[in-house]
Amino acid sequence: MNIYALLVVLILISAVVFNGNQPKSLKFVIVASLLMFAVLGLRDATLIGVDTTSSYRGVFLNMSMSSWSEVLEAHRAKNTGFYLMTKAFSEFISNDYQTYITVLAAFTSLCFGRLIYRYSPSPLQSILYHFGLLLYMFQFSALKQCLAMSILMLAFDPLIERKPIKFILLVLLAGQFHMPALVFLPSYWLTKIQPGKKYLILLGVVLVLTYLFRNQLLNLMNSLYGDEEEAVDLSGVQFLRTKALIMVIIVAAAVFFRIPTPEDKTYSSLFVLMCLAIIFQTFCGYDNTFERLADYFFQFSVIFLALVFDRRAYRKGLLSWRFAQTAETVAPILFCSFGVYRFLDYISSNAIFFLPYRFFFQS
Repeated sequence: MNIYALLVVLILISAVVFNGNQPKSLKFVIVASLLMFAVLGLRDATLIGVDTTSSYRGVFLNMSMSSWSEVLEAHRAKNTGFYLMTKAFSEFISNDYQTYITVLAAFTSLCFGRLIYRYSPSPLQSILYHFGLLLYMFQFSALKQCLAMSILMLAFDPLIERKPIKFILLVLLAGQFHMPALVFLPSYWLTKIQPGKKYLILLGVVLVLTYLFRNQLLNLMNSLYGDEEEAVDLSGVQFLRTKALIMVIIVAAAVFFRIPTPEDKTYSSLFVLMCLAIIFQTFCGYDNTFERLADYFFQFSVIFLALVFDRRAYRKGLLSWRFAQTAETVAPILFCSFGVYRFLDYISSNAIFFLPYRFFFQS
C-alpha cells in the first residue's frame, strides 16, 4: 500500500510546486506522468497486476513461439493489430515480457498526460479523478482495452477539431487492438448535437428504454459480436451501478453549473459523451464483453468533471452566483478526496493482485 499512497502524496506535492491546479501546467503534467509511469511500468510484471501477470504473459510467450503467418491466421477476425504488435515486440526485444509491459505503460502514460495537458483546466483534479474512477488501476489488467482507450485519447483531438478522416482512422486503429472500441465511431456525429432541454428529455427516454430492454439489447449485441455465450442473464444487475451513478450526478451538476453552449465545443462534446456512457452502462452486466463499452466514454470524465467546476470558464448556470462559487470550491475537494479514498480502498480490497508491490529490478 505504501507505494500507492506515496504516489498520491508525491503528485500532490508536485501540484503545489508546479501549479498543478492551473491549466497548461506542463512541468506538473510531466512530473505526474513520470510518477504514474514509474509505478505502472516499472513494476514486476510477473507479480503485480491482474491479467498482465497471467493471461497476457501467456499471449506474449505464445506470440514469440508462433510464426507471423500463424499469428495472422489465428487472429485475423479481431484484435489483429494487438497480436501483430505483440509478435513484433517478441521479435525485437528477445522475448522480454518486462520490457514489453514497460514500453506499453510509457505509451498509455504519455497519451493520458497529453490529454489532460491539452484539455483539463486542472490536471491535478483530472489525475485524482483518474484514480478514483479506477481507470489507472485498469491499466494493470486489461492491456488490450487500455491500448485502445489510449488511442481514442489521441482521437479526441480530431473529434473536437472536426477532422473526420483522422478521427475515423484512429478509431479504426483502436479497433484493431480491441474491437469494441469501434463503438466510439458514431461519437463524431453525435457530438455535433447541441445539448438542450429537448436533448435531455430524449436522453431520459432512451435511458428508460435501454433499461426496460437491457437483456434483449445485450443479447443482440453479444450475438453480433460473436461471443461464445449465446445469452446473457442480467437479472440481479442494478440499473445504476457505481460509475453510472457517479456520471448521472456529474451530468446533473453540469446542467446546473455550466450549461453547454455552441461556443464551447469541447465542453458540449464531452457532455454528449458522458450521456452516452450512462446509456451504455444501463445494459452492461458483470463480466461480459459489453460491460467495458461504457469505459470508452467514461475515460473522458476526468476532463469533463474538471470543466464542470472550472471557475475560470464562461458560465451560464441555473444557480445563484454565490452558491455556485461556494460549490465550485467545495465540490472538487470532496470529489478528489473521495477519489483518493476509493483508489486506496480498491488496492487494499484487491491486495492479492497489487500487494506487496515490487519493482522489476528488486531481487
